[in-house]
Amino acid sequence: MGFRTGFLLVAAVLAIACSASHTTVDVTILPHEYRVGDVVSAVPAPVVSEVVRRRPHEVHVHTCTSTPPARVSQFHGELEARLKAKMTLSFTARAC
Repeated sequence: MGFRTGFLLVAAVLAIACSASHTTVDVTILPHEYRVGDVVSAVPAPVVSEVVRRRPHEVHVHTCTSTPPARVSQFHGELEARLKAKMTLSFTARAC
């Protein structure tokens, strides 16, 4: 195997490994708190910082129908300013 073939093989393996690391972070926004993993806060900044630290490709937000839309909008605005990740939203009855 020549240098060029070896280099291309290593590059292909790295490309596959990087594309396979597609990560999703789940965030829960309740009427009085934001949650991601072990981070729980009444304001979105600490949760946004944790999401940015994880550098996901996608952020999935779970929220209740009783959560004011402004809370979700505030989180989305802060997240979008710091990280360009796809964000999806779903409504849940869990922990509401």
